[in-house]
Amino acid sequence: MIFHLDTSTTQPLGVVLLKKRVDANNSSELQKAFAQWLQQTSNFVFDCTKLDFIDSSGLGAIVSCLRKALEHQGDVKLAALGPKVAMVFELTKAKKLFSVFSNSSEAIQSFRTVSPK
Repeated sequence: MIFHLDTSTTQPLGVVLLKKRVDANNSSELQKAFAQWLQQTSNFVFDCTKLDFIDSSGLGAIVSCLRKALEHQGDVKLAALGPKVAMVFELTKAKKLFSVFSNSSEAIQSFRTVSPK
């Protein structure tokens, strides 16, 4: 996982590059890191360009990140889901919980166009 803050939006936006696998071996690491990132922002893009595999633990961790972001009046948007990862989100109906974009640029842009509440 690689995290950076994008300041091109009206509020700082966390961009997380998920790499290789999000599974039982590292899903708790994602959740711990996310708790730290929430101290900097509540809006996130999870870039899945380099994500090859996700299991139920990984999916649960990402849904947990979304829940925590929503509790902080934020959001988690997904970008560039590969076929295998997209299938997991589709089969579990978890895709309905997220805004999904074809690439991270589109996901970042979506935060620019959201009007403040």
